[in-house]
Amino acid sequence: MWCKLESRVSSVHIQSLVERIGSLGSGDEGEEFFHKEFFSAHQDADENRDILKAIHLDVWPEIGERAGFDKPVVDHASLLIKRVGGAATGLHQDRAYWETRETKPTFFSVWIALETMTEEKGGLMLFGPNQVDATHLSSFNQGSLFPHEYVEHAPGEFPLLIAEPIAPGVKQSMEFVALEGGEALAFDSFEPHMTGPNQDATPRLAMKIAYCEGSNKARYLISTDELEGCA
Repeated sequence: MWCKLESRVSSVHIQSLVERIGSLGSGDEGEEFFHKEFFSAHQDADENRDILKAIHLDVWPEIGERAGFDKPVVDHASLLIKRVGGAATGLHQDRAYWETRETKPTFFSVWIALETMTEEKGGLMLFGPNQVDATHLSSFNQGSLFPHEYVEHAPGEFPLLIAEPIAPGVKQSMEFVALEGGEALAFDSFEPHMTGPNQDATPRLAMKIAYCEGSNKARYLISTDELEGCA
């Protein structure tokens, strides 16, 4: 399942993040430029935690109670920068990567456009029939996992892809979701998704925050309570 959020990340917070991204380089070293450590507590300095808090507070009020978590946590947060000419990311479900992390699936991702997202930019594509509104977020993670296969040297750094011959049928119902800068959508760990290649003249700027139930989890980035208490 997936839904487009009514909440928007403020232009001030977007601009602050984009300015910090500018110091990272172009991302020419890979198809996808994730910077998974950008918000990580393992950095020598965690000066980016303030902007993660600000963006979290922009989107969480709409989804927090609906998630129904006893201990909501941010499992990870990543920049999603696709370099100029970056290849498409293959069709997959996040549950294939996360099923060893939790027995009962609770993960869902909030994907945020940091600029106007077009097909030429390599924006996100989701399974059209799975769209719901945000009031159905409490029904997330009740889907099923398609068989996946490991594809060595798969573009986009996601080597586990929905297996043939299932993938072609799923792709027929994939839809590009247009987003303006600051708009966001949420999708659960069973939602098939992919991205197109970046055919634009500039890198694609996006990010995601992955939330989950933190009870009985020893490893995650930060709880929402801790994040909201950051200076």
